[in-house]
Amino acid sequence: MVEATPMHFFESVPADSGLTDRFGRQLTYLRISVTDRCNMRCDYCRPAPDAYKAEPHDQILRYEEIERIVRVAADLGVNKLRITGGEPLVRRDLAVLVKKLASVPGITDLSMTTNATLLGKYAADMAKAGLQRINISLDSLNALRFRKLTGGELAPVLAGIKAARAAGIGPIKLNTVLMRGINAGGEHSEVAELIDFAGENDATIRFIELMPMKQGMDWDHHYISIDDVLQRDDVRARVEVDAVLKTGNTAARYLPLKSGKGEVGFIMPMSERFCEGCNRLRLTSDGGLRSCLPADHQLNLRDLIRGGGSDDDIRAVFLRSAMIKPEIGLYDFEADSEKRSMIHIGG
Repeated sequence: MVEATPMHFFESVPADSGLTDRFGRQLTYLRISVTDRCNMRCDYCRPAPDAYKAEPHDQILRYEEIERIVRVAADLGVNKLRITGGEPLVRRDLAVLVKKLASVPGITDLSMTTNATLLGKYAADMAKAGLQRINISLDSLNALRFRKLTGGELAPVLAGIKAARAAGIGPIKLNTVLMRGINAGGEHSEVAELIDFAGENDATIRFIELMPMKQGMDWDHHYISIDDVLQRDDVRARVEVDAVLKTGNTAARYLPLKSGKGEVGFIMPMSERFCEGCNRLRLTSDGGLRSCLPADHQLNLRDLIRGGGSDDDIRAVFLRSAMIKPEIGLYDFEADSEKRSMIHIGG
């Protein structure tokens, strides 16, 4: 649900509350989706073709609008940005936006999540523009399985990883969504192979539990917990599974590798919720400010800006978003849920 933001509602927002929510969480991280279009069709993200409809181009935030929103957010204490999509690199001249955001006072961490298919072409431009870190989706190392899961080809992704390293973007984190019967569980498991691949490519691998964030998803059939994965002998041979999980200001928990070279990350939104430490807001490509990933509620910044709203009005929307951020995000497990899919929200 996108909530309109009538001008009179701003009068009720405390002027000095900052971006701290009702539960004492300081919100310093903004994820920015620059497009809801993608050149892949990953099974856990994009709805079926008959249910997928991209927003018209004129409804997508322009770069100058995104920059303006970020400047207001930075004044409120946001210092970490992540550019997402869809696939962000399908947005034309993305390096222009990266350069704009890298120059915003107060922003100290600028990263991007990508499927890396276009990274071979754009990695050098992204690095030159000021991109510091990168997360790359890599759900399989098997070309046939990769194609079945994503609708794309594996080779450009592997080339993109090498291009990011060559451009000096780092650290590189590889994200794998675990799906039982596809890349995890029984004979299908690629977890050990992906751990080895990350080590060979100076990257950190992070395994993510599947979330019910796509319309029509058979979540129960494909879900597998991190705990189940850590019971595998080939994983235990590589990971210090009995070590104390290292936590920080991110959603991932980390365990060291037995080789002593690096660590493996685990993101457990279903089996071990991390809502108590959530410090993020999300800006959708069409201008919705969303305070919780699964909560189907967002405030409309695009219409506010295009209707002549001031920077103070934008600031008030951020404050309002902090105030309505739920203590715990609740997922809807119904296959016919009307929630927006991940591709529309931003990864």
